[in-house]
This record gives sequence, C-alpha cells and structure tokens, in this order.
Amino acid sequence: MKKLLFIIGLVLSVQSLVYSQTKTNLEITFQLIDRTISRVDSFVNNKNKEYNFSFTSPEPYGFLKSTVVDSFIKKNYLLKNLDSLQNKIEYSIHNIKVGYSNPFKDRFFGSIFVEREVTFNGSSLISDFGEISSIQLNQTIKDTVALDQISYIENRGIPFTQATIPEIPLFSNLLEPIIVVGTLIVTIILFFTVRSK
Repeated sequence: MKKLLFIIGLVLSVQSLVYSQTKTNLEITFQLIDRTISRVDSFVNNKNKEYNFSFTSPEPYGFLKSTVVDSFIKKNYLLKNLDSLQNKIEYSIHNIKVGYSNPFKDRFFGSIFVEREVTFNGSSLISDFGEISSIQLNQTIKDTVALDQISYIENRGIPFTQATIPEIPLFSNLLEPIIVVGTLIVTIILFFTVRSK
C-alpha cells in the first residue's frame, strides 16, 4: 500500500513540474519585450543612457508600461519625463497576438500538443543628439504546448493572452478508443475460447 501511495505521489509531483515548466503567454510577452529593448539598445549612441521617455499603446497593453520601463532600467537607462532633455526614446506597442495551430499527438496514446505562436509588433523612435532613428520592433516566439495546459498558460483577465483552440482531427480521437475496445473484445473472445477447450 505504501508503494502505491508513493507511486501516485511521484506521478502527481512530476505532472506539476511539467505544468510549471511551460511559460505562460504573458511570460512569453515579457520575454519579447526584453528582446525589443535589446534591439533598441543596439541603436543607442548616448553613453550615459539618459533619455526623455514616452510610451504609447492601445488600451489593452497599457499595463505593460511598467515592464518596458523595468527592462530599460535593467539595461542601465535613466528614463525621465523632462521635455528639456535633447535625447528621447519613444516606445510604442501596436499589437500582441497569441495563436495556436497544427494539433498533433506526441505518440500513439500520448497527449495532444499544439503549436503556439506569440507575436509582438511595435516600434521605437530614438533621438540621439539630433540624430533620429526609427526601429521596427517585430518579434515572434514559437513553441509547442500540451492542449490540456492551455487553461494554465492563458490569463482570463488579459484578452490578448487568449486565442482560439484549433479543432482536433476526428480520426485521431476515434482511432484510440476503437483499438482499445477491439483489443478488449479479442481478449474476452480468446479467454472464453481457451477456457471452453
């Protein structure tokens, strides 16, 4: 009995580890923002990194301003709200989109997976000592997630972290139960045939 409880506990803990390893759609968005800040950083000529900063975005993305500012600060930027500063950074988020596609099975009786694609579209305008640079900040991350994990990786309070789940092919859903039932029927027939002899 103790062995059975140990095995059940082990399976449950491994399952929770698998769920915790998959990044949420919001975490992927934060990762994409970090990438865009690195791209902006590659265009900066100002050594002391002191800039007048402005952020624009449509309403659903407004809360991401703190993430953007935090990413700049981690790269040693001094962001200020002073119009008197000659050097400026304007950072804009245009669109963030999550999509799921191409459902497939891991193995014959395995889990169903879908391809996840998180796309970030934005732009930045940098004014360094009168020299202006315009940068397109388009980034994408693609990976695969288990279909049963989608409810864990989406955030119901944030619409752009959600997407339509693609339909699973009917054949793959029907084939496994048919094989299981067929095997069961053959086993019962063999059991009674052998027993009657």
